Amino acid sequence: MRLVPQRRRTRILVGTVTTVVIVVALVLVAYLTPLMSVRNTEITGNHTIPGMTILGAADVAQGTPLLQVDTEAVARRVADIPSVESARVQRGYPSTLEIGIVERTPVAVVTEGDKLHVLDRFGVGYLTYNAQSAPPEIKKLPVFHTATPGPADPTTKAALGVVAGLPVDIKVLVKTVNASSPVGIEFGLTGNRTVVWGDDSQGAEKARTLEYLLTRKATEYNVSSPNFPAYK
Repeated sequence: MRLVPQRRRTRILVGTVTTVVIVVALVLVAYLTPLMSVRNTEITGNHTIPGMTILGAADVAQGTPLLQVDTEAVARRVADIPSVESARVQRGYPSTLEIGIVERTPVAVVTEGDKLHVLDRFGVGYLTYNAQSAPPEIKKLPVFHTATPGPADPTTKAALGVVAGLPVDIKVLVKTVNASSPVGIEFGLTGNRTVVWGDDSQGAEKARTLEYLLTRKATEYNVSSPNFPAYK
């Protein structure tokens, strides 16, 4: 009677050991051999950044076992490309490295002599052009004026966040962005018109109110309190 449970325990033990050995063997095969290695690299999200630039930054040799790829380190290297806002790297078994990026979107420029420094929505300066030879789409960006522009400046982040969220029909009218503080944001529009925007709250309501006010002829539109707008 005692032999049956003992045999069962023996079979269970043997089965468990066998399973562990198989799993360890498979991991070693995957980690140490080219059976599951990088043969393809898929890049998504890049619209202006060449794929070869991303591959160069990733710096992962073909044939590297996927389990040996430090995906976080690769993502950091790709994110160091100035025009990349963020990067994510994943293993796609059996043989693909997947790199997904989000590119920075130009929102405004800061002028310095004959240079145009392009800022994204966070106030990060990531491109610089000569004012005369800059691409047309860069020349169309509004010029940003504030005391200390940069990603660590609350005024910069508030103002450029507002610009980034504007509807296209308003955004194309903005020629300058002037911000004295996070609550002192103003726009200069085409036709020598000024918009007093205020802070970065209630963006959708302010935009809808401004779209309505722009049907009225005026030189200044105040939507800092969208429930009580004014123009003159």
